[in-house]
Parts: sequence; structure tokens; C-alpha cells
Amino acid sequence: MDTRRKIIKIAYETFYKQGFHACGVELLAQKAGITKRTLYSHFGSKDGLIAAVLDYRHQDFIERMQNALNQRPADETAEAYLEFIAGWTQENDFCGCLFMHACAEYTDPNSAPYAAAAEHKSQIRQILKNRLDSAQIANADISANRTFLIGEGMIAAAQAGQHDVVKEFQII
Repeated sequence: MDTRRKIIKIAYETFYKQGFHACGVELLAQKAGITKRTLYSHFGSKDGLIAAVLDYRHQDFIERMQNALNQRPADETAEAYLEFIAGWTQENDFCGCLFMHACAEYTDPNSAPYAAAAEHKSQIRQILKNRLDSAQIANADISANRTFLIGEGMIAAAQAGQHDVVKEFQII
């Protein structure tokens, strides 16, 4: 694994578990086994690293979500998405949604992390809508938004320790 990717993966794991503001560049460099100078040469600043981590997480999440959705026909998009979310929230390393964390720590809608989070969530909604449109589901946009909101509620519930309620969805 190249140095840049290694730094991103370690920073992702650290930000995800400890938060963006709680992690300094020195801690991140130490965990990656590099110098701060190396970190800065790859990302320019902590903000640059945060942007790279959010992009990494976005790509990873969308790929995993798409793979889960593609296992089912388009007319079962809502069920496939919610089962995907339920399964993700049951994983051992689940610590909530990194994009929700970003919005909580960077509350200014003009900040780069907040904007990245908004774009991530928007893309999820668009993917759901496109699949429902392709299945010719009436009011696909409304169905996509409802499915998205239920999924967000499931994530928040699991993040607040209500895994049992979310886990029940997998049984339905």
C-alpha cells in the first residue's frame, strides 16, 4: 500500500472513532509511522487530509451500497437499502456515520466537511431515486426520500445504542 493510501486509511479509522477535532496532525502522523512533514507533503494541511478521508469513505460506502443494491431487482431497492443499512450498523467496528460526525463537528454549511457530507447524502438519495425510477415506481422521488430518511433514522438509532431495534429490521 502506498504512503498516501496508508495515511488516509489510518486517518479514517482515527477520525471515525475519535472525531476530527480530537485528532491532531502529530497523532495521525505517529499512527501512520510517518513525520508531520510527510503528511503535509501529501495533503497540504489537516483540512486536505479530512477532505481525502471523506472522499475515501464516500467512495467505499457508495461501492458497498451499490453492491448490496445490485443483489436485488430495482423494484426492491427500498428493502435492499434498508437491509444494507441494518447490516452495516451491526458490524463490530460501527461507530455511526462519518458524514453525520462531520456535520456535528463542522456546523457551518459553507465548510468543506459539511459540504462533503451534504453531497454524500444527496448522492445516496439520487442513487435510490434512479433505481426506483428504473423500476417505474410511482412517485420514485418520494419513495427514495422516505427510504433515505428511514435509513438515516436507523443509523442514528444504532449510533445511540439502539442496535436491537435496527437489528429487528433484518428479520422483517
